[in-house]
Amino acid sequence: MTSANPVKTIKLTTVIALMTLEFLLIACLSSIALSQTPQPVYNSLMKSRDALMDQRRYLQAEADRLNQQMLALQKQLDLVGSYLRDNDRAIKDVDNAIRRAQ
Repeated sequence: MTSANPVKTIKLTTVIALMTLEFLLIACLSSIALSQTPQPVYNSLMKSRDALMDQRRYLQAEADRLNQQMLALQKQLDLVGSYLRDNDRAIKDVDNAIRRAQ
C-alpha cells in the first residue's frame, strides 16, 4: 500500500476531472451558442464524449482498485475477529476453571 491517502487522491483527481469536464461542456455550449456549422459542433461534442469516457474508465479503475483493497482489509478483519473469538473462549474456559478450583 502507498502512504498517500487514497481518499484525498480520489478527491483531488475527481476535482481535476470535473473541472476538465466543465471546461469541455462550456466550450461545447459556447460553440453551439455561436451557431457554428453542424460539423464543428459534432466534433466538439465527440471530444466531450471521449473525455467523459476516459474519465469513466479512470473512475472505474479507481473503484476496482479500492474494492480490492476493501476485500483485502475485510479478510484481515475477519481473521482478527476470529482470533478475538478464540481468545474470548479461552478466557471463559480459564475463568470457569478458576471458579471450579476454588
